[in-house]
Amino acid sequence: MGLEKKFLRSKVARRMLAFFILSAFIPVLFLAFLSYWESNRLLVEQAHTRLNSASTIYKTSIYDKLLILDQLVNDVSQHLTENTLPTNIEAMFSEKFRSLTLQFPEKRTITLHGKTTENIPLNADALAHLFNGKSLLLTKQSDQNIKIYILHAQNSLVHKNGILIAEIISDYLWGDSGTFRHDSTLCIYTADYIKIFCTNPNTHPQNIKEHTHATKGNFTWQDENNEKYIANYDEIFLQPKFLTSRWLVVATQPETGALNSLKKFNAIFWGSVILSMLLILLFSMMQIRRVLVPLEQLIDGTRRLGSHDFTTQVQVTSSDEFGELASSFNIMSEKLGDQFETLAALSKIDQEILATLNIEKIAEDVLIHLQQITSAHSVCISVINDHSSQAMHTYTIGKNEKNLLTRTLSLLDNTRQLLIQNPNGLWINDELTYPQAQAQASEIIASPHLFLLPLNWKAQMVGFISLEFPVTMQWETDKIKRIQDYADRIAVAFFTKNREELLLRQARIDALTGLPNRFLFVEQLQKELAQTQRTAEKLAVLYIDLDHFKKINDSFGHSVGDKLLCEAGIRLQQCVRVSDTVARLGGDEFAIIISQFNSEHQVTTVANHVNHALAQPFLLDQEENIVTASIGIAVYPYDGKNIEDLMRNSDIAMYRAKAESGNQYVFFEESMNAEVIKRATIERELRRAISEQQFILHYQPQVDPKINLIRGVEALVRWNHPEKGLVSPEYFIGIAEDTGLIAEIGHIVLTEACAQYCAWLNQGIPLEYVAVNVSVKQFCHPNFLQTIKDLLRDNNMQAHCLEIEITESVMMNDTEVVVNVLYQLKQLGVQLSIDDFGTGYSSMSYLEQLPFDTLKIDMSFVRKIQPNGEGGTIAATITAMAHALNKKVVAEGVETQAQLDFLHKHNCELIQGYFYSRPLPANELTLLCNQRGMITTV
Repeated sequence: MGLEKKFLRSKVARRMLAFFILSAFIPVLFLAFLSYWESNRLLVEQAHTRLNSASTIYKTSIYDKLLILDQLVNDVSQHLTENTLPTNIEAMFSEKFRSLTLQFPEKRTITLHGKTTENIPLNADALAHLFNGKSLLLTKQSDQNIKIYILHAQNSLVHKNGILIAEIISDYLWGDSGTFRHDSTLCIYTADYIKIFCTNPNTHPQNIKEHTHATKGNFTWQDENNEKYIANYDEIFLQPKFLTSRWLVVATQPETGALNSLKKFNAIFWGSVILSMLLILLFSMMQIRRVLVPLEQLIDGTRRLGSHDFTTQVQVTSSDEFGELASSFNIMSEKLGDQFETLAALSKIDQEILATLNIEKIAEDVLIHLQQITSAHSVCISVINDHSSQAMHTYTIGKNEKNLLTRTLSLLDNTRQLLIQNPNGLWINDELTYPQAQAQASEIIASPHLFLLPLNWKAQMVGFISLEFPVTMQWETDKIKRIQDYADRIAVAFFTKNREELLLRQARIDALTGLPNRFLFVEQLQKELAQTQRTAEKLAVLYIDLDHFKKINDSFGHSVGDKLLCEAGIRLQQCVRVSDTVARLGGDEFAIIISQFNSEHQVTTVANHVNHALAQPFLLDQEENIVTASIGIAVYPYDGKNIEDLMRNSDIAMYRAKAESGNQYVFFEESMNAEVIKRATIERELRRAISEQQFILHYQPQVDPKINLIRGVEALVRWNHPEKGLVSPEYFIGIAEDTGLIAEIGHIVLTEACAQYCAWLNQGIPLEYVAVNVSVKQFCHPNFLQTIKDLLRDNNMQAHCLEIEITESVMMNDTEVVVNVLYQLKQLGVQLSIDDFGTGYSSMSYLEQLPFDTLKIDMSFVRKIQPNGEGGTIAATITAMAHALNKKVVAEGVETQAQLDFLHKHNCELIQGYFYSRPLPANELTLLCNQRGMITTV
């Protein structure tokens, strides 16, 4: 197989080749070096074994020869003892002994063979050994030669018989030099490491003493030429037999000689290693090419996929995993092409849904793509009518048709049930026993083989898709999934369209009354204004607010209130023409547009009809209730030339009508705008006054008329305006009530009043209490009770020293909450008073049941008392009623002696008014108390 020129340009190829080389070469090289090292070790070990064997054999040979020689000397000694000598003594000794001499104690010698041996001195141990019948082996150096002697006593029992001294012939003892191996050297050393013999005099171990402490072993050494040698040594044990220290036999060999056979092995071995590596490299490159060529083709295919080319197939002919991968890749490419095509189509449909929601265009796109995917003879989409569940609208495209066909058909209950029971679709063919469903399907598309797929969205079936085929089809999961994707999109489109229409209706129509809401009202008003501007006619806006509607909600509940609003909407529609617009703006507010009128009399007629219609009793929970209305009217072009002005001015007029007790209509006047601006200015300045603490308190005494003693004071707020000076409460309290700022102002009053009262006590002024008027909104605030507790605690003030004044209007609010707060205040010990009694909502039941301590007669009743005592009936009645209920009475606004006398006559406990004192700042009230002698020693 030839290799391509570009093969190794691939990074993967180079990386794989390097990996294969490393994977093969490293183990091969490792094994090669391991084998080389092991071979070297084995050869060295074998050489040591041979040397050990040689030294052992040589040692045994020498020792055996010494025994033979010793026996010969012993035999001679025996003959001498018997005074006989062998006749062949020369023949016996000539090869083994150089000389044989008999030495006597008196140093006399007799030569038996060879030259006479010189006298050898012996020590006592040697003589003792000899005369024990044993032989003695001696070495003696002479002229750089070592002579070896065997000594034996002629007769160990008779010392005078002398000692035989035999000098051994070295060649006999060491053996023939021709028998030694030429590649090794044998040496004999004495115990003093004196070399006795070496087969090769030029080769003998260096520093042998350092390596031969044991009886046997091996070592290595280097000569002066740094040539390495291996050596084995063995000991000849001579002490018991010959009274001589050991001899060492050392066998040595050059290491190169021992490893000589390794050279041939290396030549063969390393050649095999290199050849193996080359073969591995070759086969690796061939295998890598077999991998990378298909891989490169797959990569090219992937690149084509990246550029959205799904048509070109990857051609890999191998039958291995790469061929299988290429086949899978081609299948995947084909599926991806289909999916991308589907996604593009679905994206286009999504854009249509988000942009225009053109149902016909969306249906046409879906039908075309479904026909391409399924090759159906015809495709039909049926949409269930949002207003009639039995009707459906169909969209159809035939196989050879390009135009979208639409028609309306009816949907049978059987077909609906079939589709609901089969959310994943069903086939209707000749074998099915659903004649009604077949008839219905045939009504859509005449075919015995239909696939019906319901269009479901958010658990709601909005329609279904019908596909016509000549036979029942068997589809793959992917194709079914693509069909389902299109079904989901068309279902979303239809559902969104229905939802959009519903939301549009909900956004423009009030859900409760069915009347146009504020959005549609403004839209209609804009159209009417445009029309009026073209025709130069007049237009009126009536802003209607139901009076005391909150009372209905609080008394009967919101469900009853909703019924009243619906009934009110119906009555309003009956008061106007069909061309006029009636809308509910929110809550209990309605509005009417009256267009194309010539005289304001027509507007007042409509307003009177509205007041009359709404003033008729409403039947609520089997009870009749009267609800009136306040109507503000703004007329185009006098009261405004645009929507904002007309709406605002009619609203202002409505509030004027409500301020004038309601149940009437009021036309807008320009002066009302000035009033609105004034109210807005006061509100803005009030907010600044709260943040800058511009409010101060004045205190008006409440006097016991029997003894003319000040019992307590009422705290009255004043606004110390930086420009206007002191401002009376009548100027701003109403606006503070409407804007909700009264709660913050009331908190300031309570805090300052409690602090000032405690300051008076510390100054020795024994006032019994301080009274503070609390507004409705402040009293009903969830934190009101906790505020009272905190103020009492922070000022270390007794609860009975604080009197809370509330008006009767408090009882018009959430009664349950009010009663609960009253009783909790009473449990704390706080005194409770009803202010301006008799001017508003009054009920004997709450006077008797609720824990009030005091009733305050409004100044309007006090002022009616004449000097002759007439006009005081109401004041006297209130006083008598309060006493009957065991409650105290405070009369406000007392200014004359006649009023005082009348009230004193009817036992009114406390008097408050200018007769005694106007409201005073805290320091002036202190002086007043001092003048009346109320200052005590602190």
